[in-house]
Amino acid sequence: MNPTRRKFVVLASMAPFALAAGRSVAAESAACYDPAALPLSQKNRRRSLGYTDAAPDPQKHCGACAFFTPSQGTCGTCQLLTGGPVNAGGVCNSFAPKAA
Repeated sequence: MNPTRRKFVVLASMAPFALAAGRSVAAESAACYDPAALPLSQKNRRRSLGYTDAAPDPQKHCGACAFFTPSQGTCGTCQLLTGGPVNAGGVCNSFAPKAA
């Protein structure tokens, strides 16, 4: 088997795991809010702040941010998003750690 084909086979075998991880992030955010149902102003604000539902850095996430107010489960609201719903595991470019 040539190296290119071997690489393809390895990547293809990992695809189900990547899809499962993506579904869990989507399910987690869906439990907090429906992204499609957000008003255009909220969508634009999230885009301008670089908000994502899954923080790449485990130390920087909405749940640890000074602008986050928890509600129930992994859900809460963000002052920067004018009180819009967010996932505690999400993050944006304006992350500010809570004071210790």
